[in-house]
Amino acid sequence: MARYSQKKVEEITRTADIVDVISEFVSLQQAGKSMKGLCPFHNEKTPSFFVSKDRQLFNCFGCDEKGNVIQFISKYKHLEYWEAVKFLADKYGIEADYKDDIKRNDNSVRYFRINELAKQFFSLQLLNLEIGNDALNYLKKRGFNEQTLNYFDIGFAPKSGNLLWESLSKDFNDYELLEVGLVAKNQSEYYDVFRNKIMFPINNELGKTVGFSGRIFNNEENAAKYVNSTQTDIFTKSDVLYNLDKAIPFINQNKRLVLMEGFFDVISAYTADVKEAVCSMGTALTLSQANLIKKYTDTVVVCYDGDDAGVRAAYKALILLGQVGLDVKVALLPDGLDPDDYIKKNSKESFRNILKNNLLDQYDFVYEIIVSKKDLSKPAEIEKAKLALFEYLNKVASSTIREIYLKKFSNDTKVNYEDILADYHHFQMENARLNNIRQRQNAITKASSQQLLSKKAVESASRKVINYYSIFEESRNLINSRLDSLKIDNNRYLAFLMTLTALYRGDVTINEMQIKKDFSDITEDEIKLFRKGTNSSYNEQELLDCLDTLMENKYEYDFINLQEKLSNDVNTREEANEVMIKMIELRNNIQSIRGKRNVKKTSN
Repeated sequence: MARYSQKKVEEITRTADIVDVISEFVSLQQAGKSMKGLCPFHNEKTPSFFVSKDRQLFNCFGCDEKGNVIQFISKYKHLEYWEAVKFLADKYGIEADYKDDIKRNDNSVRYFRINELAKQFFSLQLLNLEIGNDALNYLKKRGFNEQTLNYFDIGFAPKSGNLLWESLSKDFNDYELLEVGLVAKNQSEYYDVFRNKIMFPINNELGKTVGFSGRIFNNEENAAKYVNSTQTDIFTKSDVLYNLDKAIPFINQNKRLVLMEGFFDVISAYTADVKEAVCSMGTALTLSQANLIKKYTDTVVVCYDGDDAGVRAAYKALILLGQVGLDVKVALLPDGLDPDDYIKKNSKESFRNILKNNLLDQYDFVYEIIVSKKDLSKPAEIEKAKLALFEYLNKVASSTIREIYLKKFSNDTKVNYEDILADYHHFQMENARLNNIRQRQNAITKASSQQLLSKKAVESASRKVINYYSIFEESRNLINSRLDSLKIDNNRYLAFLMTLTALYRGDVTINEMQIKKDFSDITEDEIKLFRKGTNSSYNEQELLDCLDTLMENKYEYDFINLQEKLSNDVNTREEANEVMIKMIELRNNIQSIRGKRNVKKTSN
């Protein structure tokens, strides 16, 4: 891991001029020998935040925040001290001190660079070239000017097949472009994954581009509205929030975060001067994202679409936000409108007014959702509403809140409060039973984890499968039939196998020359994967054993992911049962493979 000596830290603070750094985040004006501006750490109308170039310090006379450039970045970006040091070191190209002489091979640095160049490429197509005119006109008709498009780095992916690949392949290996998810391969040709789409760069909280989302704009038939980057070493969709990096200073100032559903909602909110808005990329909020929000604020306003789907999504989000201890309010937009449509149909001022004066308490909001469409004169409807209320209160509410809403439910249904309370205690006991089941599943997972395949076994099986595919034509149909059930951990080996299958399906001869053409940086050790050994011959049983190893590796990986889902993302007993059934199936598959292996050992 990178380490910075005191001497290196001093070099960073000398290089990172505090006025230059803070000016990127705060509008500063000359005030005598110092610079002043509105403090990014509290809400104020009169500037009390001063930055001294001579002393290389900042000081706010309103909230008493003060320090040097590292302390500013640590406070502003919500980073630990050494994370702030690294942030500035990366910004100014200052290399870290290393405790040892071994320099890590960190692919993430190159992935970030690829995405940054791709972002610039997409922006150029939209704003500077004729090829992006249709997309640009579409965005302008939606009310977004070029200044706003520049602020969000929105771009356009051309319809032509491989312009991005041609641009990036000059400086990066093809397998890197494949791994980062911008390029794919069809038969023997590389092509761009994103084509004829408006491009939204997805940044992490530090402002580094980790992925993209592409949106159709010309009503293509049978086309998904949005296409996102695949998961990579630097991008997991469920772990990031769109626009968080740009929203952080406004979250600090306004002491809240506004959570929305889509990109255009966030961008429209920005044009309405609601700059603390983020969204979860059109998918349901995750516990990971809720914890990320908790890192920056204690207060959230949920402003989802006003239709039934938006209300249901808000309800699920409230559960997660409540579980991490956030104070949540709900902005419910009228007429089923989303924030983007509401601002266009009404006014920016009206939208700001809703977010300021017309917020609903989270518990009142959920209670109304539960009872509003129920006929509380009918026992069956009362029972459904009661269970939904129990489910919600048990997850997020304190004892006081529970008592308030159980009594309210008693009054609304004319059912004795003591009876409802007794039912609630029974529900808690049932819930405790479910938790016990989950604990047992955790024990199963722990036991399974202790028996996980060694990395060496998976690595060896991966190499043999690649070698078989390269050398023995009779192995290819068998391997192809199991491709979806295999998990190869080494991304380089995975790229090799995917390339081999693409060559085979494209009727391209597989030989050493072709491999060197597709992988110009291939090493001598790697090229051995594609050569026939002196004593090698086709052994179908050996190949089947290797495939079993890679299948077992995938089953184990899927099993652990389901266990994590069971622990964090399951909201009802029905969902828990479905997940556990899948886990049992995976466990049986794993045991079946291990059973075959044990039989062979015994017979030998």
